[in-house]
Amino acid sequence: MSGRSQARDSTREAVFKEIYDTLWAPLQRHVECMVDDDSEVAEIVSDVFLLAWRKLDTAKPLGLIWLIRAADNKIKDRERSHRARARAMDTVHAVFAAPGDDDMLETLAVRHAIEKVLTQRERRVVKLAYWDQLAAGEIAELLRCSQASVWTTLSRARKKLEAELGLGEGEPAVEARRRVEAARPAPRTTG
Repeated sequence: MSGRSQARDSTREAVFKEIYDTLWAPLQRHVECMVDDDSEVAEIVSDVFLLAWRKLDTAKPLGLIWLIRAADNKIKDRERSHRARARAMDTVHAVFAAPGDDDMLETLAVRHAIEKVLTQRERRVVKLAYWDQLAAGEIAELLRCSQASVWTTLSRARKKLEAELGLGEGEPAVEARRRVEAARPAPRTTG
């Protein structure tokens, strides 16, 4: 290593050491206020200082505000990860929960009707909307068509399925439609 490079490295290390020594305790307190688990606090603080080392510019050292923002972002990432893991586990439990005999027969009847009476495009749109729970705008983007085309296809597919399943326009059809709509989460907005 050249003398100039060593001097730059020692300056960088000195600046980082000053930041660490001065700001570790306030950052630690901030994270402890937000996170209960001590091991997670230590991990988040370590991650923030690792990021600070990578981003360090000796001409413009990082301050407490930058470190707190970075910690808040790490905390948000952690919370998103926990929520995603919880949603995945809920889905697994829902899929493997033992349905009643009536639920199983209804599910098989609907699957059979989907394969029997719907075109390939209608099947795809129905599966994207109800299985993958995509919004009409997302389906339109995926299939490279208009949102109106997606709604028309869904409407046509529902009418075919109602006719095949003998739901018509009577009270059973209204109740079945209500159950389907209740089971479907609110559409996500795309932006």
